[in-house]
Amino acid sequence: MYEYKIIKPESIWKTGDAVLEDLFNKHASQGWRVISVAFNQSGHFTKAVLEKNKNRG
Repeated sequence: MYEYKIIKPESIWKTGDAVLEDLFNKHASQGWRVISVAFNQSGHFTKAVLEKNKNRG
């Protein structure tokens, strides 16, 4: 069984690649993987959907 989490950056205007990479790596170290990313009309990252196996030991 899987569980899901939606994450959003603190500020879409200041979110550079390095910040996103750190955010995703932080969650990946806890077993989460990015399955979807959303952007606004200006092309700024707005949120990501993460997935994790609930039964991960």
